[in-house]
Amino acid sequence: MDKLPTKVLCDTNFLLIPIRFGVDILAETSEAVNDIVEFYVSSKVVEEINLLISNAKPGLERELRFALNMANRFRIIEDDSSLSVDDSLIRLAEKNNMILGTADKELRKKAKNSGVKVVFLRQSRRLLLDG
Repeated sequence: MDKLPTKVLCDTNFLLIPIRFGVDILAETSEAVNDIVEFYVSSKVVEEINLLISNAKPGLERELRFALNMANRFRIIEDDSSLSVDDSLIRLAEKNNMILGTADKELRKKAKNSGVKVVFLRQSRRLLLDG
């Protein structure tokens, strides 16, 4: 029987890694988790990116449009909860047995405390799995 791919739920910061640090999150995440990966984003992350774009300066807007483009390549999970984006990502990752992809230190700490594994950027060069 074929093994299912590892599910990785991405936050906004994670989607910005390729344009900010030149790290290929698709290949590096597979390497970090040592498996084939299926990427997901929540509808809340897409909303957050769109909101940030509407108020962004040109340089940041270009980065955010890149992140939105990445998000649209992944599977989108509808999330209409009233939780904050970070809390909803942790809840979704717990509920769906997913690894959380983030470059946000606070979110990484919260996720780890909730027992959620995290893929994160190390030394601005590579991704590692924590947990």
